[in-house]
Amino acid sequence: MLYREIKEQGYIGSLSLLRQYLYQYRGQPEIQPIKRFETPAGKQMQVDWGQMRGGKTPIHAFVAVLGYSRALFVMMTDNMRYETLEQCHRLAFDYFQGIPQQVWYDNMKTVVIERDAYGEGQHKLNQSFYQFSKTMGFIPKLCKPYRPQTKGKVERMVRYVRDNFYRPLATKLNASNLILDIETANIELQQWLDTVANQRVHDTIKEKPADKLIQERPYLQNLPPQLLPALPHASANEDSLLDEPLDEIPLHHELTIYEQLLETR
Repeated sequence: MLYREIKEQGYIGSLSLLRQYLYQYRGQPEIQPIKRFETPAGKQMQVDWGQMRGGKTPIHAFVAVLGYSRALFVMMTDNMRYETLEQCHRLAFDYFQGIPQQVWYDNMKTVVIERDAYGEGQHKLNQSFYQFSKTMGFIPKLCKPYRPQTKGKVERMVRYVRDNFYRPLATKLNASNLILDIETANIELQQWLDTVANQRVHDTIKEKPADKLIQERPYLQNLPPQLLPALPHASANEDSLLDEPLDEIPLHHELTIYEQLLETR
Protein backbone atom coordinates (compact mmCIF):
# COMPACT_ATOMS: atom_id res chain seq x y z
CA MET A 1 0.00 0.00 0.00
CA LEU A 2 2.78 2.42 0.92
CA TYR A 3 4.67 1.58 -2.28
CA ARG A 4 1.59 2.36 -4.38
CA GLU A 5 0.96 5.66 -2.60
CA ILE A 6 4.48 7.03 -2.97
CA LYS A 7 4.66 5.79 -6.55
CA GLU A 8 1.59 7.90 -7.33
CA GLN A 9 3.48 10.85 -5.84
CA GLY A 10 6.44 10.35 -8.15
CA TYR A 11 8.61 7.66 -6.51
CA ILE A 12 10.61 5.90 -9.24
CA GLY A 13 12.62 3.41 -7.13
CA SER A 14 11.96 -0.31 -6.75
CA LEU A 15 9.94 -2.05 -4.05
CA SER A 16 13.05 -3.82 -2.71
CA LEU A 17 14.84 -0.48 -2.34
CA LEU A 18 11.89 0.87 -0.38
CA ARG A 19 11.97 -2.16 1.89
CA GLN A 20 15.68 -1.68 2.56
CA TYR A 21 15.05 1.93 3.47
CA LEU A 22 12.18 1.13 5.83
CA TYR A 23 13.98 -1.75 7.53
CA GLN A 24 16.12 0.63 9.61
CA TYR A 25 13.00 2.06 11.21
CA ARG A 26 11.54 -1.26 12.24
CA GLY A 27 11.42 -1.71 15.98
CA GLN A 28 13.18 -4.74 17.43
CA PRO A 29 10.79 -7.22 19.05
CA GLU A 30 10.82 -7.06 22.81
CA ILE A 31 12.39 -10.18 24.30
CA GLN A 32 10.36 -11.44 27.19
CA PRO A 33 12.57 -12.60 30.05
CA ILE A 34 12.11 -16.21 31.09
CA LYS A 35 11.02 -16.40 34.69
CA ARG A 36 12.65 -19.14 36.70
CA PHE A 37 10.06 -21.77 37.58
CA GLU A 38 10.51 -22.40 41.30
CA THR A 39 8.15 -24.42 43.46
CA PRO A 40 7.52 -24.76 47.19
CA ALA A 41 8.82 -27.73 49.12
CA GLY A 42 6.88 -30.93 48.53
CA LYS A 43 4.87 -29.62 45.61
CA GLN A 44 6.51 -30.90 42.46
CA MET A 45 8.58 -33.62 40.86
CA GLN A 46 9.61 -33.62 37.19
CA VAL A 47 10.08 -36.87 35.27
CA ASP A 48 11.63 -37.69 31.91
CA TRP A 49 13.28 -40.49 29.98
CA GLY A 50 16.73 -40.12 28.49
CA GLN A 51 18.26 -42.54 26.03
CA MET A 52 21.81 -43.37 27.03
CA ARG A 53 22.39 -46.01 24.36
CA GLY A 54 20.43 -47.18 21.31
CA GLY A 55 20.70 -50.30 19.21
CA LYS A 56 19.71 -53.86 20.06
CA THR A 57 20.71 -53.50 23.72
CA PRO A 58 19.40 -50.03 24.59
CA ILE A 59 19.83 -48.31 27.92
CA HIS A 60 17.22 -45.78 28.99
CA ALA A 61 17.47 -43.58 32.06
CA PHE A 62 14.37 -42.83 34.12
CA VAL A 63 15.19 -39.45 35.66
CA ALA A 64 13.20 -37.78 38.45
CA VAL A 65 14.06 -34.54 40.23
CA LEU A 66 12.25 -32.76 43.05
CA GLY A 67 11.56 -29.15 42.15
CA TYR A 68 12.44 -27.61 45.50
CA SER A 69 15.48 -29.56 46.67
CA ARG A 70 16.73 -30.64 43.22
CA ALA A 71 17.23 -34.10 44.73
CA LEU A 72 17.86 -36.55 41.89
CA PHE A 73 16.84 -40.16 41.35
CA VAL A 74 17.86 -42.24 38.33
CA MET A 75 17.19 -45.83 37.28
CA MET A 76 18.53 -47.50 34.15
CA THR A 77 16.19 -49.79 32.20
CA ASP A 78 16.11 -51.61 28.86
CA ASN A 79 12.61 -50.36 27.96
CA MET A 80 10.12 -47.55 28.56
CA ARG A 81 6.96 -49.64 28.89
CA TYR A 82 4.18 -48.63 31.25
CA GLU A 83 4.97 -51.30 33.86
CA THR A 84 8.58 -50.09 33.98
CA LEU A 85 7.46 -46.47 34.32
CA GLU A 86 5.25 -47.33 37.28
CA GLN A 87 7.97 -49.31 39.03
CA CYS A 88 10.46 -46.49 38.53
CA HIS A 89 8.00 -44.09 40.16
CA ARG A 90 7.71 -46.40 43.15
CA LEU A 91 11.48 -46.58 43.48
CA ALA A 92 11.81 -42.80 43.19
CA PHE A 93 9.20 -42.21 45.91
CA ASP A 94 10.98 -44.75 48.09
CA TYR A 95 14.33 -43.05 47.49
CA PHE A 96 12.96 -39.59 48.34
CA GLN A 97 10.95 -41.08 51.23
CA GLY A 98 7.81 -39.24 50.22
CA ILE A 99 5.45 -38.32 47.40
CA PRO A 100 5.06 -34.80 45.97
CA GLN A 101 1.70 -33.20 45.27
CA GLN A 102 2.33 -33.00 41.52
CA VAL A 103 4.43 -34.86 38.97
CA TRP A 104 5.14 -33.19 35.62
CA TYR A 105 5.56 -34.94 32.26
CA ASP A 106 5.82 -34.19 28.57
CA ASN A 107 3.85 -36.23 26.01
CA MET A 108 4.76 -39.71 27.24
CA LYS A 109 2.39 -42.21 25.62
CA THR A 110 2.42 -44.24 28.82
CA VAL A 111 1.03 -41.19 30.65
CA VAL A 112 -1.24 -39.26 28.26
CA ILE A 113 -3.34 -40.67 25.44
CA GLU A 114 -4.71 -37.35 24.13
CA ARG A 115 -4.02 -33.78 25.20
CA ASP A 116 -7.04 -31.50 25.73
CA ALA A 117 -9.37 -34.40 24.93
CA TYR A 118 -12.12 -32.99 27.16
CA GLY A 119 -11.29 -29.30 26.76
CA GLU A 120 -8.25 -27.11 27.26
CA GLY A 121 -6.07 -28.54 30.00
CA GLN A 122 -8.33 -31.59 30.42
CA HIS A 123 -6.29 -34.48 29.10
CA LYS A 124 -7.14 -38.12 28.52
CA LEU A 125 -4.65 -40.10 30.58
CA ASN A 126 -3.58 -43.71 30.35
CA GLN A 127 -6.18 -45.42 32.56
CA SER A 128 -3.63 -47.56 34.40
CA PHE A 129 -1.47 -44.55 35.07
CA TYR A 130 -4.47 -42.50 36.22
CA GLN A 131 -5.37 -45.19 38.77
CA PHE A 132 -1.75 -45.40 39.89
CA SER A 133 -1.55 -41.65 40.46
CA LYS A 134 -4.77 -41.78 42.53
CA THR A 135 -3.38 -44.63 44.62
CA MET A 136 -0.12 -42.79 45.23
CA GLY A 137 -1.88 -39.49 45.84
CA PHE A 138 -0.18 -37.22 43.29
CA ILE A 139 -1.64 -35.13 40.47
CA PRO A 140 -0.17 -35.71 36.99
CA LYS A 141 0.59 -32.45 35.15
CA LEU A 142 1.56 -32.00 31.51
CA CYS A 143 4.05 -29.41 30.35
CA LYS A 144 2.82 -26.85 27.85
CA PRO A 145 4.07 -27.49 24.31
CA TYR A 146 7.03 -25.37 23.24
CA ARG A 147 7.68 -24.22 26.79
CA PRO A 148 10.72 -26.30 27.82
CA GLN A 149 11.33 -24.13 30.89
CA THR A 150 8.32 -25.76 32.60
CA LYS A 151 10.28 -29.04 32.70
CA GLY A 152 13.77 -27.63 32.43
CA LYS A 153 15.01 -29.02 35.73
CA VAL A 154 14.68 -32.65 34.68
CA GLU A 155 15.84 -32.05 31.10
CA ARG A 156 19.05 -30.54 32.43
CA MET A 157 19.44 -33.56 34.70
CA VAL A 158 19.09 -35.97 31.77
CA ARG A 159 22.09 -34.26 30.17
CA TYR A 160 23.88 -34.23 33.52
CA VAL A 161 23.40 -37.99 33.95
CA ARG A 162 24.56 -38.68 30.40
CA ASP A 163 27.66 -36.47 30.59
CA ASN A 164 28.71 -37.06 34.19
CA PHE A 165 27.70 -40.65 34.84
CA TYR A 166 26.92 -42.75 31.78
CA ARG A 167 29.60 -41.63 29.35
CA PRO A 168 32.51 -41.70 31.83
CA LEU A 169 31.50 -45.16 33.09
CA ALA A 170 30.94 -46.57 29.60
CA THR A 171 34.26 -45.14 28.42
CA LYS A 172 36.09 -46.61 31.40
CA LEU A 173 34.66 -50.06 30.72
CA ASN A 174 35.32 -49.80 26.98
CA ALA A 175 38.99 -49.22 27.74
CA SER A 176 38.98 -52.69 29.31
CA ASN A 177 37.02 -54.18 26.40
CA LEU A 178 33.86 -54.38 28.52
CA ILE A 179 30.37 -53.21 27.61
CA LEU A 180 28.25 -51.47 30.22
CA ASP A 181 25.09 -53.40 31.09
CA ILE A 182 22.04 -52.27 33.05
CA GLU A 183 22.87 -54.25 36.19
CA THR A 184 26.33 -52.71 36.45
CA ALA A 185 24.97 -49.25 35.66
CA ASN A 186 22.38 -49.42 38.46
CA ILE A 187 24.91 -50.68 41.00
CA GLU A 188 27.21 -47.78 40.16
CA LEU A 189 24.26 -45.36 40.08
CA GLN A 190 23.35 -45.93 43.71
CA GLN A 191 26.75 -44.79 44.93
CA TRP A 192 26.94 -41.96 42.39
CA LEU A 193 23.60 -40.53 43.47
CA ASP A 194 24.46 -40.66 47.17
CA THR A 195 28.06 -39.45 46.97
CA VAL A 196 28.21 -37.26 43.87
CA ALA A 197 24.97 -36.07 42.26
CA ASN A 198 23.08 -35.21 45.43
CA GLN A 199 26.18 -34.04 47.30
CA ARG A 200 27.32 -31.43 44.78
CA VAL A 201 26.53 -27.77 45.36
CA HIS A 202 23.76 -27.03 42.89
CA ASP A 203 24.45 -24.09 40.58
CA THR A 204 21.01 -22.52 41.09
CA ILE A 205 20.10 -23.11 44.72
CA LYS A 206 23.74 -22.92 45.92
CA GLU A 207 23.16 -25.82 48.30
CA LYS A 208 23.56 -29.57 48.22
CA PRO A 209 20.38 -31.37 47.07
CA ALA A 210 20.87 -33.95 49.85
CA ASP A 211 20.72 -31.18 52.45
CA LYS A 212 17.69 -29.56 50.82
CA LEU A 213 15.96 -32.94 50.64
CA ILE A 214 16.11 -33.18 54.43
CA GLN A 215 14.27 -29.84 54.54
CA GLU A 216 11.76 -30.96 51.90
CA ARG A 217 10.85 -34.38 53.31
CA PRO A 218 8.42 -33.06 55.98
CA TYR A 219 6.40 -31.48 53.16
CA LEU A 220 6.18 -34.63 51.05
CA GLN A 221 3.15 -36.87 51.38
CA ASN A 222 3.64 -40.05 53.36
CA LEU A 223 4.46 -43.26 51.57
CA PRO A 224 1.70 -45.90 51.40
CA PRO A 225 2.21 -48.71 53.96
CA GLN A 226 3.36 -51.06 51.20
CA LEU A 227 4.89 -48.90 48.52
CA LEU A 228 6.94 -51.71 47.01
CA PRO A 229 5.13 -54.87 45.91
CA ALA A 230 6.15 -58.23 47.34
CA LEU A 231 9.01 -59.91 45.52
CA PRO A 232 8.07 -62.90 43.33
CA HIS A 233 8.52 -66.54 44.41
CA ALA A 234 8.95 -65.65 48.09
CA SER A 235 8.02 -68.50 50.41
CA ALA A 236 6.08 -68.05 53.61
CA ASN A 237 9.24 -68.67 55.62
CA GLU A 238 11.34 -66.05 53.86
CA ASP A 239 11.88 -62.69 55.50
CA SER A 240 10.56 -59.64 53.64
CA LEU A 241 11.14 -55.94 54.13
CA LEU A 242 7.41 -55.45 53.82
CA ASP A 243 6.88 -57.60 56.94
CA GLU A 244 9.05 -55.32 59.08
CA PRO A 245 7.58 -52.49 61.17
CA LEU A 246 7.68 -49.31 59.10
CA ASP A 247 9.99 -47.54 61.53
CA GLU A 248 12.55 -50.34 61.12
CA ILE A 249 12.66 -50.22 57.32
CA PRO A 250 15.87 -48.48 56.17
CA LEU A 251 15.61 -45.20 54.28
CA HIS A 252 17.16 -46.77 51.19
CA HIS A 253 16.61 -50.43 50.42
CA GLU A 254 19.37 -52.63 49.07
CA LEU A 255 19.84 -52.19 45.33
CA THR A 256 19.11 -55.88 44.75
CA ILE A 257 15.47 -55.19 45.65
CA TYR A 258 15.26 -52.51 42.97
CA GLU A 259 16.81 -54.86 40.43
CA GLN A 260 14.44 -57.70 41.26
CA LEU A 261 11.45 -55.39 40.95
CA LEU A 262 12.51 -54.31 37.49
CA GLU A 263 13.24 -57.89 36.46
CA THR A 264 9.66 -58.86 37.30
CA ARG A 265 8.55 -56.55 34.48
